[in-house]
Amino acid sequence: MKQNRTGTMRKNREKKEKKLTRRMRKRLVGLFVMILLVLIALSGFMTYYNTQKGDEYAAQVLSKQTYGSKVIPYQRGNILDRNGNVLATSVKVYNLILDPVIILSNEKYLEPTLKALTECFPQLDKNTLTETIQSRSSSRYVVTLKKLQYEEIKTLNDILTINRDKNPYVKGIWFEEEYKRMYPYNTLASTVIGFTESGNVGRWGIEEYYNDYLNGTDGREYGYVNEDNIMDPVKKSEINGQTVVSTIDLTLQTICEKWIGKWVEEYHPATVAVILADPNNGEILAMADNKNMYDLNNPRDLTGYYSQEEIDAMTEEEYLNNLSKMWRNYCISDSYEPGSTIKPFTVATALEEGKITADQTYVCDGAEIIGGYKIKCHNTSGHGTLNAEQALMSSCNDALMSIAFQIGKPVFCEYQSKFGFGMKTSIDLPGEASCENLIFSADNMADSSLATNAFGQTFNVTMVQMIAGFSSLINGGNYYQPHVVKQILNANGGVVENIDDTLIKQTVTAKTSDYIRHAMWRTVEEGTGKTAKVPGYQIGGKTGTAQHLDKTEESYLLSFMGFAPYNKPQLLCYVIVDAPQVPDPGSSSYACRLFSSIMGEALPYMNIFPDSPEEIETTTSAPQETENQTEGETTVPLNPSEDESYEGGDFMEPSGETSAGE
Repeated sequence: MKQNRTGTMRKNREKKEKKLTRRMRKRLVGLFVMILLVLIALSGFMTYYNTQKGDEYAAQVLSKQTYGSKVIPYQRGNILDRNGNVLATSVKVYNLILDPVIILSNEKYLEPTLKALTECFPQLDKNTLTETIQSRSSSRYVVTLKKLQYEEIKTLNDILTINRDKNPYVKGIWFEEEYKRMYPYNTLASTVIGFTESGNVGRWGIEEYYNDYLNGTDGREYGYVNEDNIMDPVKKSEINGQTVVSTIDLTLQTICEKWIGKWVEEYHPATVAVILADPNNGEILAMADNKNMYDLNNPRDLTGYYSQEEIDAMTEEEYLNNLSKMWRNYCISDSYEPGSTIKPFTVATALEEGKITADQTYVCDGAEIIGGYKIKCHNTSGHGTLNAEQALMSSCNDALMSIAFQIGKPVFCEYQSKFGFGMKTSIDLPGEASCENLIFSADNMADSSLATNAFGQTFNVTMVQMIAGFSSLINGGNYYQPHVVKQILNANGGVVENIDDTLIKQTVTAKTSDYIRHAMWRTVEEGTGKTAKVPGYQIGGKTGTAQHLDKTEESYLLSFMGFAPYNKPQLLCYVIVDAPQVPDPGSSSYACRLFSSIMGEALPYMNIFPDSPEEIETTTSAPQETENQTEGETTVPLNPSEDESYEGGDFMEPSGETSAGE
């Protein structure tokens, strides 16, 4: 019985569920029909509205809210000197931008906007502005003023921001940010620093060579802009460029350029050029010349070299060529015959290869006949008998020719390459010359060329090649790659990369280096370099007088390569004075005195203290000059004239004879 009652209850429940389900279905069908009717009505309304008033509605929306996107410019990295002084930087500037669409969207906006513009920027003309706005009524971006400083925009910027409520009808104005490259010292170290062109493209110098480090990545700000030109932005931040720390010393560079200017003013040479370097690591501390000093803030201005009439008369090609000449770096790009500053390299080669001994002597009678040429010493009367050190002291061509023939062409050319002549040093600056086509090989070198190469004529070098090679002669034989940058920093000042000193090779042994240093000291103390002395300091160095054979008048490139302190060099200075307009154009004293003037200021600044005579010791490899030489020898005349540094005079002329072997 219980079982029957349970079955009956189940059947009644199933009947109720079926009844509820049918009722719900009817209701759902009715609700669906109602929704469908509403949707059909709404669709019809929207169709009607879009047909009748769609354009008006769209215009209202777009005038109130449009999509905007603007670039956030990165800041190009600074260039610093070795002590942190800023040599190049980028400062934020502002472009004034007008939006005619917004300005003309309401008749209340134009006059207040024009009034604000002309009051804040008196250089703007109201009529011209009105014409510009109306003629470009569909534009959203009209550049009106460029590269404004913050002080120039502050008043108008306050009107647009903090004083907006007081100026509700000043509309359609905004400031676009960008950066302008600035050089605080204008012309200082111009050929080393270089400059930038549009788009942060580095040209010449560090600006070009380290362009990828200095440049960053633009950011972007984007979103919807309302009728007040206000954006609710989404921002992707910019990445600023890295800072480049150079090896250049601002003070040393200033000293060099000051004395270059004085020499140009007094002696009117074609070129005066100077390099200061640390001979122990290849760092260039200063580099300058008078031919290529230009204003980095205005790098296309030729008025320092040409009159305005001459500039106006130039063709476009001539103008560009003259700019390129002005921008080039003489110290790395121009070549010349080095003259007698090459003699220490010749002697070092002979000593290193065991071709001569320190006490070996030579007889200078004033000239040698080689290859049909009479090749003369600057002392045409002859220096008499002298050893290699004395030959360097008196700058004797005759003795150096004899030494070169003891070396022989293959070894001589091998060491020219070893010292870096005829190839790039790979200094971190663009535009370096190699001189590979201006130097002999053993295969094409004649006897007369070997003779003249021995004392620095008939082949070409660059100043940076000479600095790199000579550093190795005096620092123990280590050839370092010259460089003008020492470190890369990030935007927060953290070290990204250290530009390590790069030791390329060993050119000579320490023994040979000691010998050359001692000979260079005696050259300044007793020989042709006396006028290069710096009071209180033991200076070593070598004079150079290279004759310009391609000029009709008597003309010379004068030079001096010197260093201090003599026994442990810390500063190397190489100066060139090319073709000074003076009565005695062959006197290297013009280069020696320039060296002395620069080093006289540079050494105390660098805390290189004066030497005492007791510190000078004669090395075992350096021969001593004696007052009474052996019988048959002639005393070496270390002071052939009142000006002991005079090395002028034609060194080569046809002899009418032909030497054997050529």
